[in-house]
Amino acid sequence: MVKENAESVPEVASVKGRGFIRGTVKYPSGAVSGAKITAGGRTATSDSTGKYEISNLDAGVYAVVAQAPFPGYKVEPRNVEITAAETKVVDIYLDFTKAAVEGHVCGREGKPIVGATLSGLFSGKDLETKTDEHGFFRFGGAAPGNCFIRANAPGYVGETRDFTAREDAVNTLDFRLTGANCRVYGIVTDVDGKPLQAEVLLMKSGIVTQKANSEKNTGHYEFPLLPGTYQIVPVAAGYEGKGWYGEISAATRVDFKLSPLSNEPKPITYRRVR
Repeated sequence: MVKENAESVPEVASVKGRGFIRGTVKYPSGAVSGAKITAGGRTATSDSTGKYEISNLDAGVYAVVAQAPFPGYKVEPRNVEITAAETKVVDIYLDFTKAAVEGHVCGREGKPIVGATLSGLFSGKDLETKTDEHGFFRFGGAAPGNCFIRANAPGYVGETRDFTAREDAVNTLDFRLTGANCRVYGIVTDVDGKPLQAEVLLMKSGIVTQKANSEKNTGHYEFPLLPGTYQIVPVAAGYEGKGWYGEISAATRVDFKLSPLSNEPKPITYRRVR
């Protein structure tokens, strides 16, 4: 958005009889430095306080165009009229570019899954939502670009999708989750048995397929899954890495006791169960 002040600010132009356009470039987090502003074939760059100035402009109407120094933000051009020897203050506000992502989460038979959790990473920004009674979900303020969304629901195997969200468009993404016929669960504690809140990673062939946080008060975690060979790695701040590797074909319990992190970093060690 380009905002033009209602009043012009008298100023001595750099060339007699000509005017200039000046102002501040801002976005939701504050001033923007390094933005490129163009008008009448002349370009200025905003300084560390977001201020810019374009001088030596004849009387007339100019399209003020701003380009953000980083991706994800844009501003629509705005026509500004100046008279001879006039200074016009034009403040520029960069708007976050948005993309909508929506779809449905169903089981293999097509029945909507109510309350499924959708976790999305959009250009580095984490968003989360849940499906409604029709299995429908929507991210209305997603950032365009390369993204991924993970769908999880109790009793179903989680699924992750990588995709490219198109700017100013509705991107449709549907999930059909497979019902889980086995599970792996357990608790994460320290060496004294105190429950730990950890991020637990479930991997298959070295690729993370599901994530869960162990409960703060009990250390409990659980993954619904299909039979197969898996790796499980709990990650807790201040504790050494430890992993488990093996076959899962029924309800399987895997507990972890993590040791405090030592001064010398150690690689993750795995327990393999045949």
